[in-house]
Amino acid sequence: MTTPAMPRWVCPGDVVLDAAAARAATTTGVTPGAGCAVCEVSGAVRATVCGAPKCATVDDDKAGAGAVVVVVERDGVEPVVPRVGDEVFGRVSRVDERQARVDVVAVNGRAPTGGDFAGVIRKQDVRATEIDKVELEGCFRAGDVVRAKVLSLGDARSFYLTTASDALGVVQARHRASREVMLPISWTEVQCPVTGEIEERKVASQVASQVAITDS
Repeated sequence: MTTPAMPRWVCPGDVVLDAAAARAATTTGVTPGAGCAVCEVSGAVRATVCGAPKCATVDDDKAGAGAVVVVVERDGVEPVVPRVGDEVFGRVSRVDERQARVDVVAVNGRAPTGGDFAGVIRKQDVRATEIDKVELEGCFRAGDVVRAKVLSLGDARSFYLTTASDALGVVQARHRASREVMLPISWTEVQCPVTGEIEERKVASQVASQVAITDS
C-alpha cells in the first residue's frame, strides 16, 4: 500500500482524500470509516467531523483484502457544524434555474463555528410533490431567510439542503422596494403590508418560530 498524503486537520466538508489519490493508494480502493463520507459529486472522501485524518490497511470480507480505511479522529472540542439531518437557517444569496445558494447562519439553533458554510437547494429538493413543476424563482429570492435540513455532503464546505417538508422553506422575506417584512398569505405566497404586492415563495408553515437574523 502507498500511504496517501492527507491534511493534518479537517472540518466537515474538507477533502480528506481526493478521488485520484484514493485510486492510487491501493488496487482495492479506499473505504470511508468513522468521520468520513464519499462525496456523491466528486467521489472524494470528505470529513463529516472536525479532527485529524488517519488511514490503515485492513483485511476482512466486508472491506476487502488489503483495503485502506480512512477515518477522522475527533479532536477534544466539538464544533457547531452542519451534519446530515440537522436543521439549519440561512440567507439566500443567489438563485438560478437549477439551484438556490444559501449562506448558513444557524445549525440546530446555534451559530456555526469552524468556518463559513454554504448550502445548495437543488430544484428537485424544494418540495416533495410536483417536482417537475418547480420554478426556483417562484420559491426563493436573494435575501430570503429559509429553514432547511441538511440532505447530504456537497463540494468543499457546501452541503445539499432540502425544503421538501411543510415546516421547511422561507420564514422571512422582504419586499424589494419597501424593505418591509412580507406576510405569508398561503403556502405559496407572501404579501407586502405597505404596497399590497403579492410574490410567490415556498413558505414554511411554522413561520412564528423563525430565527431572527440581523440584516447586513
